[in-house]
Amino acid sequence: MDSQATFDDSVRTFVDAGTAALKGHHFVSEELNKKRLRTLTTLRATADGEPEGDKEKGVQFRLNQTGNIFYSMSGRELQGETKKLFDSVTVLFAAMTKALASKNKTIFDYDAWSKIIAKSGYFTEVQKFQKTLSLKSGSVTIDTQVIQQLIPGLTSGSSLEIAKGVLNALDGEFKKEGAVEKTKLAHILFICEELFGAPSVTVRLFFASQESHKAMTSTPCHKTTSVSFEQLQEANTFLFVSPRTIAEFAGAFGDFPEEYNKLIEKLSGYVDG
Repeated sequence: MDSQATFDDSVRTFVDAGTAALKGHHFVSEELNKKRLRTLTTLRATADGEPEGDKEKGVQFRLNQTGNIFYSMSGRELQGETKKLFDSVTVLFAAMTKALASKNKTIFDYDAWSKIIAKSGYFTEVQKFQKTLSLKSGSVTIDTQVIQQLIPGLTSGSSLEIAKGVLNALDGEFKKEGAVEKTKLAHILFICEELFGAPSVTVRLFFASQESHKAMTSTPCHKTTSVSFEQLQEANTFLFVSPRTIAEFAGAFGDFPEEYNKLIEKLSGYVDG
């Protein structure tokens, strides 16, 4: 069996990950959050023939089988430019993983992911993401608690099991013989959001070390914990700029190459000053 072909199929295969009320959902993209507020006002006034305020649109969630691409969208089907943008994410992620494999790097290699993201030209860092996870003792397993706090849309079903598989794989990497405590392991998540035709793609590169996650890794992720504790989860957050957008607008800068180069030179001078 061709393992790469199997992996590619998993990259391109998505499962239903549930729904949430539009009013209560917080989009990762701040621009879409602003649009959401305006859209809710419109929905209350035009509720497809229903009495005003009686009907609200929902948000649909989907997750691919590798647990690396997450959709959050206001409709069940993607249309036009949104579909093209999200399809480009799928192709790019597949290419990135093949690039890692060609250099004998795993998909958990934080340093390798950082280099690809920094040098590809498709990503702009916009945020240092930090979230304190509160893990409670009781009947809910560690992996379920972590996922529900990092990706609130994933609450049950096969999508939750996919995400659990990712966490368990990371847990296994931490426990490998010869693993260095300070070595960072990573998981990349493309968050593809669509609100009534307005798309946005945000990328989070979650990372942790065995040293920073001692409390979490002391118990297998698929088990419950007997003590409550807090765990800081960190990630680099990037805005994805699609190649179609680059192709459309990059030429405009070429109309004034000398002036543009002078501007770059001037700005670079500020860096050293």
